[in-house]
Amino acid sequence: MVVCYWKGSIKYGPDGVYYEGSTSKKIRVRKKTALSTLLNGLYPIFGLDKQKLEFKIFGRYPVVVSPDLFMYLLLPVVNDTSLETMLEVPSNHPSLKMVDLYLEVKSTSDDVTDHAACSSVLENPASSSKRQRIQQPQEATGYVSHPSVKVERDNGLEIQGVGNSNGWIEDEEHSDIGNGSTHGSGDGEMTDKNSGSDDVLNLTANNGNALKDLNVPGLEASANPCLLNKGVVDSSASKPWSLSSLWVDDHELRVGLCFKDRDELKKAVDWYFIRGQQKCVVKEIEKDEYMFKCIRWKCNWSLRAARIEEHGLVEITKCSGPHTCCSIKPENFNVEFAAEEIECLIRVQPTLTIVELKNWWFEKFGDMLKTSELRAAKQEVIKKVYGDWDQSFRVLPKLMAVFHSSNGLLVDWQYELFPNPEFASFGGVFWAFPQSIEGFRHCRPLIIVDTKDLNSKYPVKLMIASGLDADDCFFPLAFALTKEVSTDSWRWFLTGIREKVTQRKDVCLISSPHPDIVAVINEPGSLWQEPWVYHRFCLDRFCLKFHDIFQDYNLVSLVKQAGSTSQKEEFDSYMKDIEKKNSEAWKWLDQFPQTQWALAHDSGRRYGVMTIETEDLFASCESFQSLGLSVTANALLLFDELRLLFHTGLCDSSGRVNCGDVYTKLVTDKLDEFRTASVTYVVMPIDKGVFQVTEPLHKDGWIVRLSECTCTCGKFQSKKFPCLHVLAVCEKLKINPLQYVDDCYTLERLFKTYTATFSPVPKVSAWPEASGIPTLFPPVMSLPPPPPNLSGK
Repeated sequence: MVVCYWKGSIKYGPDGVYYEGSTSKKIRVRKKTALSTLLNGLYPIFGLDKQKLEFKIFGRYPVVVSPDLFMYLLLPVVNDTSLETMLEVPSNHPSLKMVDLYLEVKSTSDDVTDHAACSSVLENPASSSKRQRIQQPQEATGYVSHPSVKVERDNGLEIQGVGNSNGWIEDEEHSDIGNGSTHGSGDGEMTDKNSGSDDVLNLTANNGNALKDLNVPGLEASANPCLLNKGVVDSSASKPWSLSSLWVDDHELRVGLCFKDRDELKKAVDWYFIRGQQKCVVKEIEKDEYMFKCIRWKCNWSLRAARIEEHGLVEITKCSGPHTCCSIKPENFNVEFAAEEIECLIRVQPTLTIVELKNWWFEKFGDMLKTSELRAAKQEVIKKVYGDWDQSFRVLPKLMAVFHSSNGLLVDWQYELFPNPEFASFGGVFWAFPQSIEGFRHCRPLIIVDTKDLNSKYPVKLMIASGLDADDCFFPLAFALTKEVSTDSWRWFLTGIREKVTQRKDVCLISSPHPDIVAVINEPGSLWQEPWVYHRFCLDRFCLKFHDIFQDYNLVSLVKQAGSTSQKEEFDSYMKDIEKKNSEAWKWLDQFPQTQWALAHDSGRRYGVMTIETEDLFASCESFQSLGLSVTANALLLFDELRLLFHTGLCDSSGRVNCGDVYTKLVTDKLDEFRTASVTYVVMPIDKGVFQVTEPLHKDGWIVRLSECTCTCGKFQSKKFPCLHVLAVCEKLKINPLQYVDDCYTLERLFKTYTATFSPVPKVSAWPEASGIPTLFPPVMSLPPPPPNLSGK
């Protein structure tokens, strides 16, 4: 089924070419019909005089963008091959039931198009033989995704985006097919419906008469009107140039091909790039002189064309190729393409922020790339540029030096010197930014430490120390890369935190109960002991260690419940159950101070934080931790994530402060819970500042001591903001409960945590040498001890 459109205009929309303001007619055409047969059959159907007028046919050809999405190109039908290409569309794309053909009628006598019958495909009231570029607003210049070509919107031509707002069209008025009289003679050559709407051409291979009747002068040379320059091109004359043909065959663009104007040249280049799953940009370097370049900056393909005064056509004058880039696949185009584009920037200035890269991208391409895609693209480039593990150890000192000179980075190195002291093997590097140190002053006095394997060529570990901000989110304080985790590395890391990051008193340290950490903290003279620091264990790691010894999940469950409860009575009950089930397990637990692992005995030091959520703690490297990056790449991307954390934290907190909020969600949620609670508490004074809070019909209750900021439920002192029982007392006494909320939960503190700014980092060429640091090589790993000599020799 073929739908023929005429008496309208060819337009370009979001999904390519379409026809507007038309009269349509449906006909049936056999697949192997010759173009001449089709032309001869169209004249009687449309009531036109073959001797005076001739048809030019254009097809709406679909190009697959995705399984259910097409982009449509204008395909001149000038020979049997191009007609067969169009008639095979429904077979190649089952979702498209009909073939769309656009008809143009021209006079054979004076070479003038009958505008009453149709609108020329070339006609554009805004165009002329010498076209000038139309300036568009910046936001109007789009980049077509998947997989078309960037189009500079000149001369009213717009091809952008990929949608399906103009798919195949079926004329509902012309739906009756099969009723009508027959035209022509012999073997059912042609059928014309009386409705004047739907015509069936049963055109077979035996239509010799139809072929003989074909009389279209200069068809092969001039059937494609987009290649004609009226008054210049004579189809019967010999020409020193080559007119371009249909552009559905697998031909390369070549020097000497001529086109009517810049727009028609661009259509050919568009089609060439779409077939190759690539993209290009076009620039008018001088008046009537154009440059096409592959959009990938490292690709060598380019094409030059200019309007030649001799014949008035736009001719390809230079073509450099072939493509040295690979084809672009739609599903991963944005990241791959962005990575290739920004590589030239990252090599020069790898510390460009995502915001800076987005601004650069917009200036170059006129559209905005998603933050996630640009972020992933930068990670890919960092991996490529700084992915050499051996080289990265030599680059790392320069990176730390430029962080120090630009942002005041505090850094400490560990290495083992070679016999030549100018060289050494990497041992470790500790670093902390002053922006984090300043921000920690406004966080609660809590530090969480942990390690993570980087899944890299060398067994390098990442150590991290993090605080907790007013929103209960982890706040990175310090990092370290070390060749191994041991007592020595933990001593070095914890010493760096105490000397360089914070000297605060009454800090709570939460860690794994690993013997190396415990040994360092318990060393004589350690600054990680009370009253300077209160050491606490991660309950999950503590239970895991317990399980490794006793292999009893029921006991592990009891230990976890004992450690999690905030009420001392419940804690004692769980401990008795453990002792009854396994006295050895109880003895093992008893060797550890209860303050280290039990919330009920914590006295509020850990702010209710019982576990180390590894994914959240290492969220700053979550997006690239699986890439197996080198030490330099890891340090670069950690810097990126830290800057992004400060930027988003500042924007979020300032917005909430400007909205009039005072406290973070932890506090407001608790106030809302009390306000909407269905339970009515009974408050009875017991002593000065001491109250008993009970639920109706319950004898047992909770004792609230406002002067000591405690409640026997344990939640008041562990979280350091009022529990439901304290809120009930405050409501009874008509006093403000916010006076019992710790200042660490205020939005003002959250805002101050992220106010420090990071300074720009200079280009790689301006990175200073690291003073006093030898040239570093990969770490020399200690070898395992030799096996015992069983022979006794």
